[in-house]
Amino acid sequence: MLIAAMPQLSDLKPRSKQLMFDLAEEAGYDMTDWRDSSNDPRGPKANPKYCYEWAYVEPGKLIILNLWHSSMVEEEGRVIQRANFRSDAEFYRKERGKAEWARRAQRLDDAIQTALRDNLPVRVVLLDGVMGNKGDRDSKSSSVKKRELDPEPWTITEYFWDTGAVELTRGILAAPYVDQFDLDQVDKSDPERRDVSGSAFVRDPAVRKRVLNRASGYCELCGEAGFRTESDSLYLETHHVIPLSEGGPDDDRNVVALCANDHRRAHFSKEWAAIRKKLLAGISQPSEFISGS
Repeated sequence: MLIAAMPQLSDLKPRSKQLMFDLAEEAGYDMTDWRDSSNDPRGPKANPKYCYEWAYVEPGKLIILNLWHSSMVEEEGRVIQRANFRSDAEFYRKERGKAEWARRAQRLDDAIQTALRDNLPVRVVLLDGVMGNKGDRDSKSSSVKKRELDPEPWTITEYFWDTGAVELTRGILAAPYVDQFDLDQVDKSDPERRDVSGSAFVRDPAVRKRVLNRASGYCELCGEAGFRTESDSLYLETHHVIPLSEGGPDDDRNVVALCANDHRRAHFSKEWAAIRKKLLAGISQPSEFISGS
């Protein structure tokens, strides 16, 4: 079981410069094509098709992002990075000679979207060195002096599809409230796991987070507290009252947090229609949430 430790941000600063090939392999990335497509006389670890990228995607399994340690902040004991890689890509497209940087930045945004669609864990390679100043045309290119893989997976805690603004948080079970999609990411972070499948519908992580915070660890149907995970988070399952497959919106007005038993009742019991009606009433009028069955 992977449980997020909470070191100080300064403790995460990389202290050695490791090869990207070795870090990707350590993260569990499939290195077959990295090796097979190499024609560099120095060997596959210098394969230019891969080693200069800023993001790596293995469908159905994980994404790997190169992120600067200096761009991270510590808030309430959690390490967070906020960025907009899509905006960075648009900026570089307008700069002469930056087409490759634009492609790499766009790949960062594409990787995040893939992770959201398939509920994939995010592995982060921590970078330290000299960052170039994007707004200064005379600024030198960034220079990586140290590079290490963070042993903890990260979570996409917010993403704005219209703009590309993203918030990434270190750890999967670091939040006070977690749901089934968080536990699914824990399973996918297991390096021995290979048989994984994605979700048919994209679920906004910010909606899930807001709904879990609204419920404060208590089932919004029966009122009982969720169970505590090894990391001491309270576990509930987020549920779309009107399913996404029926055109239900992915927003706070259609999502509730339920205990595992009531989540199954909402889907499969003979009273599902009455439960749906009560849950919809509870979202619009919080005092209507049921206490007991």
